[in-house]
Amino acid sequence: MPLWLLLALIVPLMLAAVNMIDKLVVERHVRTTLLYPFYVGIMELLISSTVLAILLVTGIENANWSVIGAAIGMGSLRGLGLIFLVSALRLEQVSRVVAIWFLNPIFVVGLAVVFLNESVSDLAIGAIVMASLGAGIVSWAGGESSRRFIPPRVIVLALLSALTWASANILTKLFVEDAPFWQFNFGSRVGFGMVMIILILSGEVRRDVRTGWRSRPLWALFLLAELIVTISLPLYYLAIKLGPVSLVSAVGAIQPLTVLIYSIGLALLFPAIFGGWIARGRGKLIPQVIGTLVLAVGVSIVSTQ
Repeated sequence: MPLWLLLALIVPLMLAAVNMIDKLVVERHVRTTLLYPFYVGIMELLISSTVLAILLVTGIENANWSVIGAAIGMGSLRGLGLIFLVSALRLEQVSRVVAIWFLNPIFVVGLAVVFLNESVSDLAIGAIVMASLGAGIVSWAGGESSRRFIPPRVIVLALLSALTWASANILTKLFVEDAPFWQFNFGSRVGFGMVMIILILSGEVRRDVRTGWRSRPLWALFLLAELIVTISLPLYYLAIKLGPVSLVSAVGAIQPLTVLIYSIGLALLFPAIFGGWIARGRGKLIPQVIGTLVLAVGVSIVSTQ
């Protein structure tokens, strides 16, 4: 198995675990949706700016300010996307939100046509329809209540997150192949942290910071998620450098399905904590599985065009 393929398989498995931590934190440990990305942003900014400064001051890598600037811009877009994503996770089941969010490769295709002069085949157009159908199936819910579809607000938030992350991927594609690897990695995380710090302007965030910082379980989950992200992002960039970016993106389509599997497994192992994520209606499970599979196939086809 090529190294790039192994890395591309590992990354969505790791990031799906982060999605689960995100949902747990938002549901059980914070009162305002924006407090979680604010804390994550502080850690990203402190750690990444320190490491980036060490790289440049010690001469381990020669400063390339155009790359650092692009990386900060890309990270800022990801930061904005996280705000949208966490807001959606507050309102809906994680596997369904992530499945819709994973339409971002579809946006990548559209942006690539406009900004990179790439062409889209008939097969890719058909795959876009397939992916959209899969997202629609996932949004259907049966069972526990009269609400059979994801609320429009959640769909808009998830799609906005997908669009901003797709824009960030375009910047990544433009710069990562020839960029100093660690400058790009940590520069992007500095940009991410800078956007998150702005959230302190929110009165809700300032209020909850005064009480939430004492929560040990909260900080334990933050640190666990940060550790996973710290490992997975360099692996993702390295996979893109070593292998075809379209195939790396295609492999990443397993993430929404992985989130669904994690959700089911945790609900069975720890029903008191995670049971509500699945047990709100068994009738939803079959369409979720079908929709996620259709979505993953559609995104995979688009990503390989």
